[in-house]
Amino acid sequence: MDESMRLAGAHEVKELLGVSRQRVYQLAAKADFPKPVAALAQGKVWLLGDIERWLAGRRIFGKGRGKSFEEEVRDLSGDYLKAGA
Repeated sequence: MDESMRLAGAHEVKELLGVSRQRVYQLAAKADFPKPVAALAQGKVWLLGDIERWLAGRRIFGKGRGKSFEEEVRDLSGDYLKAGA
């Protein structure tokens, strides 16, 4: 799939980060979080690559503690893709 078309709503972002939907919106309110590419009736939509790059620059939290950053991103991205993305 074209990298520019990999989209994620709050549900997908929460699954990727291992946090609650409420926490996704708390993070989205921070200046360093990627800006959404659209705001739909169902909520904000981000480019998945932007979220993955943001995650790459952060301390790992949520599921998978104790893994290296590369392992965590690979595992979380794999979980997301298995879920039907």
